[in-house]
Amino acid sequence: MKNLMIKFSTMLAMVAVLTIAFGVTSCKKDDPAPTPVVVLDGTYVLGSVTAYADYNTKAMMKPAYNEVDNNVVPRPAPLSTLLELYIPIKAGAAGFKIVTVAGSTRTTYGPVTGAFGVVATPTNDEPKLPFQRGSVSATSTNMFTVPEDGFYHVVFYDNKTVAIMRVVWGMIGAATPGGWSNSTDLTPSAFNLNTYTFTISNMTFGKGEWKFRYSSGWKVEMDTTNSDPTKWVKVNTNFGGAAGTLVPGGGNIVNDAPGIYTATMAYTLGTGYTATLLKTANLPPINYSTYEMGIIGNAYNKPDGTPADWDVNFGTSLPTIMGTDYLWSYTLDLIADKEFKFRQGTDWAGKSIGYGDVTWAGPNAANFSNNGGNIKVGVAGNYTILLKIAAETETYTVTATKN
Repeated sequence: MKNLMIKFSTMLAMVAVLTIAFGVTSCKKDDPAPTPVVVLDGTYVLGSVTAYADYNTKAMMKPAYNEVDNNVVPRPAPLSTLLELYIPIKAGAAGFKIVTVAGSTRTTYGPVTGAFGVVATPTNDEPKLPFQRGSVSATSTNMFTVPEDGFYHVVFYDNKTVAIMRVVWGMIGAATPGGWSNSTDLTPSAFNLNTYTFTISNMTFGKGEWKFRYSSGWKVEMDTTNSDPTKWVKVNTNFGGAAGTLVPGGGNIVNDAPGIYTATMAYTLGTGYTATLLKTANLPPINYSTYEMGIIGNAYNKPDGTPADWDVNFGTSLPTIMGTDYLWSYTLDLIADKEFKFRQGTDWAGKSIGYGDVTWAGPNAANFSNNGGNIKVGVAGNYTILLKIAAETETYTVTATKN
């Protein structure tokens, strides 16, 4: 009987333990279910060599403007089939992939062996640093890789072509030391998977138009197979618009305050670009007495009577000097709906002056208009054009008189 009581007591203890355990478990029945991870539809750049090995909206590609449409008015919206993302990437065989998400369907794209690689013969307008381009496939198990740690522009077109460009930002234009011929490069910060900064200090920044562009290129071709060039697809590798509101392939930016500057181009993954220009000192007045300025464009005929096509200057000469003012005079026949600029010397390495750089004066100033920074002729005829630079204030005036 004693043994029976001991066994019965033991069974009660076990039941109590089970009851307690059950009670602890059952109290979870009202806990909320785990929140499922929501992956938004879109196209992502993913991999251990990037900031995100898994899906994150900061690594989602965005529609890009077609460079071919830059001068179309009104400018078409970005192409839904032309996607881009600026992103820091580490070198390494692990590489990264491009994945599209559409509901529950996820498609992974990789480079096609033998049809993707370093571009051997880029065009003159494409970046000067080596870049990759070629065919991709949803059936490829290959990964995209880069040769060195750095900041890259990844472009994905029509689910069939990818381009990967190394990005080193620079500034180019009449306001910069290299004119429109050569970029003035900014120095990149140390490698970082989330942020990058490009900076230049003590830069002489004159009056005139300019742009940001990376790796000394203007665009990258993605599809030029159509017989109609207006149907081609290219991606911009430059920014215009305004320093505070950068636009891919936007119009030239105008600097009206010459001086010594610190320029910064900063990028944060998921946020985008911010550009700042800080003037640190004034420039002394420029002595323009040795500046041979002429007119360059397609709005006149060359001396042999054939139409100029931005290949031969008209009337290049030294100025007439009046104190700190410098004056150049041109008399020529101008063709309607054609364009020109003022240019120093016979190339684009020196000063060039466009429509937005000048104050217009004279009885026929209204016959000229702005077309992407160029001076467009609205009324044909024989004109006397006077260009005056006031060096003390660095202001430019053009007086237009139809003879």
